Amino acid sequence: MVGNDEMRALFAEEVQENLAELDGALLELEKTPGDKDLVDRIFRAVHTLKGACDMFGISGVVVLAHDLESLFSQVREGWRRVGKDLLDAAFLAKDRFTTMLGGEDGPVGGEDPELAARLKALLRSVDMPDDAPATEAPVVPDAAPAAPAASGAVVTQKRSWRIRLAPSDPGHLAKADPLALLDTLRGMGEASVRCDLTGVPDLEALAPEDCTLRFEVILTADTGAVPDAEALRDTFFYLENPADVVIAPCEPSEATAASDVLEWPEIPAPEPEAKPVAEAAPPAVSPAGPSPVVPAAKPEAKPEAKPEGKRPVAAKKEVMQSLRVDAAKLDDLVNLVGELVIAQARLTQLASGLAQPALTSVAEEIERLSNELRDNTLGIRMLPIGTTFSRFRRLVRDLSAEMHKSIELVTEGGETELDKTVIEQLNDPLVHLLRNSIDHGIEAPGERLAAGKSETGSIVLAAEHAGGEVVLSIIDDGRGMDPARIRAKAEEKGLVSPEARLTEAEIYNLVFLPGFSTAEKITNVSGRGVGMDVVKRSMDALRGKIDIHSELGKGSRITIKLPLTLAIIDGLQIKAGEDQYIIPLSLVEECVELPRENAEAAGRGRTIHLRGEIVPYIRLREAFELAGNAPAIEQVVVTRFEGERTGIAVDEVMGQQQTVIKSLGNYIGSVAGISGATINGDGTMSLILDVPTLVATVKRAVA
Repeated sequence: MVGNDEMRALFAEEVQENLAELDGALLELEKTPGDKDLVDRIFRAVHTLKGACDMFGISGVVVLAHDLESLFSQVREGWRRVGKDLLDAAFLAKDRFTTMLGGEDGPVGGEDPELAARLKALLRSVDMPDDAPATEAPVVPDAAPAAPAASGAVVTQKRSWRIRLAPSDPGHLAKADPLALLDTLRGMGEASVRCDLTGVPDLEALAPEDCTLRFEVILTADTGAVPDAEALRDTFFYLENPADVVIAPCEPSEATAASDVLEWPEIPAPEPEAKPVAEAAPPAVSPAGPSPVVPAAKPEAKPEAKPEGKRPVAAKKEVMQSLRVDAAKLDDLVNLVGELVIAQARLTQLASGLAQPALTSVAEEIERLSNELRDNTLGIRMLPIGTTFSRFRRLVRDLSAEMHKSIELVTEGGETELDKTVIEQLNDPLVHLLRNSIDHGIEAPGERLAAGKSETGSIVLAAEHAGGEVVLSIIDDGRGMDPARIRAKAEEKGLVSPEARLTEAEIYNLVFLPGFSTAEKITNVSGRGVGMDVVKRSMDALRGKIDIHSELGKGSRITIKLPLTLAIIDGLQIKAGEDQYIIPLSLVEECVELPRENAEAAGRGRTIHLRGEIVPYIRLREAFELAGNAPAIEQVVVTRFEGERTGIAVDEVMGQQQTVIKSLGNYIGSVAGISGATINGDGTMSLILDVPTLVATVKRAVA
């Protein structure tokens, strides 16, 4: 039996998926209002959300979702256009769903009478599309035939259905409450319900979790609420056995037959050889009356496998292709793999010291398996960044409307995968950057037209792989950034000295200082100077880099470079003095010996000639002020980043190894040129070099 906590966790996951689907489909429908597939996606998302909330008795969401579902049912049938009023109401309803279902301790309720009245008013009005079906108004029961539908008139149609429900699966009450299904049907229209108790066993044989009741419902509803049998059958989508429900259309007059005696098939005696599931299952229910039956599933014609009164067996379920796993369990798995990597390094070092062929063979096999396990485990943590991108489309829509700007968000590279932990920490920085582009970057429509630009501004949010990194770009075609104005503001706020000599890139980086803002007044979007410094701190925590390039009058480009994962990387182990270091292998191109004449060179002129190319290099001993003398022959590790090659002179290159990244801790904090640490196979520690920062720091020191 599924526990309450697990049921609520599954419910929460389903709710979040449907809310995300609803938000994304609404944003796409706003761009392509004629897309019928998007209308169907929205209808299904709302319908599924309504059914899930109905199971948990969240009536406020059910009522609101029902009206929204009815509106999009009108769109599906061709009686309503996709207009601004409908979309605005749908976005408000989605936000209300999020509020009503987003409490820390579960659903919080909180109905919105104003929004409910707005949806009701839309349902009573008509926004007829130009290609609306030219048909006569359907006949309403007990009324004279209506005149042909005219533009501006509300077209309604009543339809009646006979529904017979007989849940058969053992343990059914632990999965779905039949009473909740009946309440859902009552919410669709007028419902007359009868219950048959003949299948209920004696008290001694009663299983509390099994449903042995059978129900017949005569439902009369508007076609806007129940357009067809398929939509009605969606109400029962979570039944384990689709044959548990039989639906047939009936005449409206049959809705008065609630007082008639129900004629259910006789319950046959259980066969001795029948399986326990078959014995516990009540008999099938056949619809009465001359109306044609709309079957739930078409069983195979095998009379010997379906004796009279026996329910047809449900079709075999498809094998699940995915599995939900709690994120904490996945994090524990990655931690264990990290410890395994460290133990494997110890085994490899021990085997190389003992020089025993059998032990060496086992160590190599363990290393191979460890590598594969590491790659597979980290692969599980990789998620497409498009899931994060999709959240920002709504942000851009709402903020651009609030600021009376016309802005289009274009996303590229959504399939690019990044570690789950990195993605989770990217949300806030990207929100700040997008809000900055909307507020400071994109001009008002009139200003854009005066500058010879299109009225609609563009923001591009792109992602791509580059070696062992993911590069994110936020590009806008707005007014750009004025370096002179940025510097003047920084000097005015005392953030930089007037005598300071700064490059253009360094001036742009001033926007990341705490308290810096170029806004003339404080708004609810920006102006307090507490946004971009948050971005910088987040990037530092992720071991990422952020750069700004801008051209006045043409726009700005913000580039973020992030490691693929924060857990385990391949590294090149090196030594300088008595200390060992790790260089991320994704940055390493090759290793060469350093000629003596080059090693004796000093100052800013240190270079080596590598196959006709001059490559600058730095000495790690000097960068970290290590004691002792360098060996007779030094090694240069040639790295490449940002399109440039730079060498790092070290005492010794020790070889490649898997590196489990550990934080330096709050006590040590951030150290220029160091991004973390790792534990070696012999229990000692190696520092992980932050190569771009290290090289930039040394170059500035000798400049």
